[in-house]
Amino acid sequence: MIFVSLAIQAQPAAVKTAGKSVFTLTTFKADGSIQGTSRGVFIDNDGTAVSAWTPFAGADHAVVVDASGKRMDVDYIIGANDLHDMAKFHVAGKTTGSKLATSGVASGGKVWLLDFAKGKSNALETTVSKQETFQNKYFFYVISMTAPENTASCPFVNANGQVVGLMQPSKTSSDVNATDVRFAADFVATGLSANEPLLRSTSIPTAMPTDKDQALLSMMLVAQQGDEVKYTRTIDLFTNHFPTVPDGYNARAQQLVNEGKYADAARIMETAISKCSPKDEVHFDYARLIYQKVMFSRDSLFTAWTLDKALSEVQTAYNINPLPLYQHLQAQIIFSQGDFQGAYDQFIALTTTDFRNPELFLEASQCKQRLQAPVQERLALLDSAVATCRTPLTSEAAPYFLARGATLDEVGEYRRAVVDYNQYDSLMYGRVSPEFFYQRGQCEVKARMFQQALDDYARAIILTPGDPMLMAEMCSLQIRVNKLDDALKTADVIIHIAPDYDEGYLLKGLAQVQSGKKKEGLENLRKAQQMGNEQAAGLIEKYK
Repeated sequence: MIFVSLAIQAQPAAVKTAGKSVFTLTTFKADGSIQGTSRGVFIDNDGTAVSAWTPFAGADHAVVVDASGKRMDVDYIIGANDLHDMAKFHVAGKTTGSKLATSGVASGGKVWLLDFAKGKSNALETTVSKQETFQNKYFFYVISMTAPENTASCPFVNANGQVVGLMQPSKTSSDVNATDVRFAADFVATGLSANEPLLRSTSIPTAMPTDKDQALLSMMLVAQQGDEVKYTRTIDLFTNHFPTVPDGYNARAQQLVNEGKYADAARIMETAISKCSPKDEVHFDYARLIYQKVMFSRDSLFTAWTLDKALSEVQTAYNINPLPLYQHLQAQIIFSQGDFQGAYDQFIALTTTDFRNPELFLEASQCKQRLQAPVQERLALLDSAVATCRTPLTSEAAPYFLARGATLDEVGEYRRAVVDYNQYDSLMYGRVSPEFFYQRGQCEVKARMFQQALDDYARAIILTPGDPMLMAEMCSLQIRVNKLDDALKTADVIIHIAPDYDEGYLLKGLAQVQSGKKKEGLENLRKAQQMGNEQAAGLIEKYK
């Protein structure tokens, strides 16, 4: 063991100066309790820092306190590595940084471990016992000394005050290790960094790449992770780095709309209009937000946003740059205002442009429905919608087959409707609602496809357990196709789960009568009559 001591008087001036770059890191959980602490070192004067990664894992936010006692928030993490337990991050404020050593310290060379306490820098002089290289360019050191208390991740510097590495207590001996700070200093954020498992484990946002498209990718990845706190912070970072790009403002406004904070969202979008370019994108985004709020929110207190305002914003966008996308939103707003012929004309006009897509034909069909046009005109438009779908077909095409199936059902083309319903089911890989199974079952009954209908009723019941009306529908069909044993079992389940539902007793009585149990059947029919069932009297008269 090499004896080390405070060698304040003997330390070079550059070493003493480097002590000003040391800081204490403290990370916190969302409830404000401490997650972890560590030391670290600033590597420039603009807030770039290197420390241990471990305290950041699971943290909600973090602060640093520099050697002079100045407190600064950690605003983003640039990169991290858990194998070497190192993180590179940024703090909000000016800092005193140290230069990094450009060459390694050979075995036997002197280094100083820097720390500070009570506002005073300390430096422990020691020597390197072993130097190793990793990744062909970085150094790893073994240093024979006992780690002083609370010095994990303190920097080792050379005689020139240049940072050599961060101190890490050894897990296998009484020695300490040091990993080259240049390794962490070389961390660079990319668009995919936000998706790295380490960086996903903290709510502190990941640094924005300098390239706008990469930064947009980063923001999109965070949006998909479900951490709203981190997403908000990421949006703010994006806006700070790209103050004239509308995407950050739009994302924050969308968040506020989701929270019902419409006045705040309006202020964000007005700010975007004043700062961002191209202007048409901002006006379009604003129009879309207003339209979504008016159409899908039940809020009636915030009256500044109307369909007229949405239309005005999108028309402004279109006047700046006449894109079909903007015309499409105009048509949707006009439809919502009740001008179905005007909306139809715009939807159809768009089908002659490069914007042509199946949604336009579906929307045109909906206009025709509101205009009470012949059903065949609607079907022709829905045929075009299906024909315009990209092949091979995916779930994107499913709504158009469903819409055409429902329309064929409406005009009595039941078997053709079932074909479209089946295609919808196939494209959705079975991920459909119980209402769909009931709808298809009803169509199959009309097409006299009784077994298929019974199967669909059963699927609807599985997805909606405890619904006596669905079970009554199936029981009624079972009686109709003479599956009387199944009908009796179904009726018993109905009576069990809904003893006050008169239809259960009616159906059981009817199934009993038809299976030869007339006496028991009439008793259940009378019970249904006593419960107020209007059909029971006629059936009792028929079978008594």
